[in-house]
Amino acid sequence: MKKIRSNPHTVSSIAELKPRSAAVYRPDAETESPVEERLYVRGDEFFIDLVRDINAAVREVQLETYIFELDAVGRAFIAAMSHAHQRGVRVRFLVDGVGLPLAGGRLLAALEESGFPFRIFHPIPWFFRHWRHMAGGRAVPPRFLQLLTRLNNRNHRKVCTIDRRIAWIGSFNVCALHLPVAHGGEEWRDTAVRIENIDTRPLEQAFRRAWNPWRWHPLRHRTSLRSPFRLNDTRRQRRARTRELLRRIGRSKRRIWITNAYFVPDERLLHEINRAAERGVDVRIILPSISDIFFMPWTSATFYGSLLDHGVKIYEYQPGVLHAKTIIIDEWMTVGSSNMNSRSLRHDLEVDYVLRQAGTKAALASAFLRDLKHSKEISPEAYPNRPLWQRFLAHLVLFAKYWI
Repeated sequence: MKKIRSNPHTVSSIAELKPRSAAVYRPDAETESPVEERLYVRGDEFFIDLVRDINAAVREVQLETYIFELDAVGRAFIAAMSHAHQRGVRVRFLVDGVGLPLAGGRLLAALEESGFPFRIFHPIPWFFRHWRHMAGGRAVPPRFLQLLTRLNNRNHRKVCTIDRRIAWIGSFNVCALHLPVAHGGEEWRDTAVRIENIDTRPLEQAFRRAWNPWRWHPLRHRTSLRSPFRLNDTRRQRRARTRELLRRIGRSKRRIWITNAYFVPDERLLHEINRAAERGVDVRIILPSISDIFFMPWTSATFYGSLLDHGVKIYEYQPGVLHAKTIIIDEWMTVGSSNMNSRSLRHDLEVDYVLRQAGTKAALASAFLRDLKHSKEISPEAYPNRPLWQRFLAHLVLFAKYWI
């Protein structure tokens, strides 16, 4: 059997990771050690290291994700969380109702057999089997109407906290799509960050609110703009995040480099981006040429004319599906799950992390420049040449802009 160190980039390596004994957890380690960050842009490396952290957990594992598939990656995560639960680690897993594969029967059976607690955030109302695992506890008939009213509100976060000192934040869902093609995936382009020796209580508080959304939870650990975590599970946090982003774009001096999967900006965001480009700021945006939502590139393209007219440079990523969500504004940089669309701004639960370490910031900037080499720049001359039917459908979709 191959060891992880000898070949760290295979699907089998993920599945073969076994639980191991970990050093005794010391609560004072949180204050003794400086914060450490590591950036991930490859799915295989991300999954292997996250599973390794779960295998080494000694106190607590809380994982929430939007999509969870019962493939090689999903089975490895279930096995790691099950082993952690068996050795006494407190394990809780939360998945969004839309993120389950169809009715999710096989996945539910595997999770039920695993033994650790799991819940489904806002299950699809007509999938009655999901109700008994609904976030907030046992479902009752009146909640069918509540689920219908909250059908548009999803948990889009991809975050894992371990032993109250390690946090994983990014855009990777738990599925094999993010693996290299040679190992059975589709090599989706995503970005994530691992943070160690950090106070994860704001993330844990947000998890509790999603774990039981029917109950009121006091904000014991408020996240101010001085916190590196950008959460949006309250209206106050949503407003603060939006104001901060607009303010930073408005005050930018050197560069604005954006990578985003679903770019459907509102009027305020589009206005500030255009104003920055007019001031001479280097504004570059990398968007998908291929998307998991087929009409999204066409919809994003409806904004190209305005952006190009103001001097914004637009690129479309060519090798595969671009799913990353990163922002670079001068030296302020974020990695997370938020898109620049109405869903992230108004409806879905999201989390992003503001990078602190110079080395991690340099790695993100290098990743952006590397992606540029694999992207096609959109010129003002080429933009109008898109098929008429695509432009018509894209403008039709914009009538439902509030929902996408």
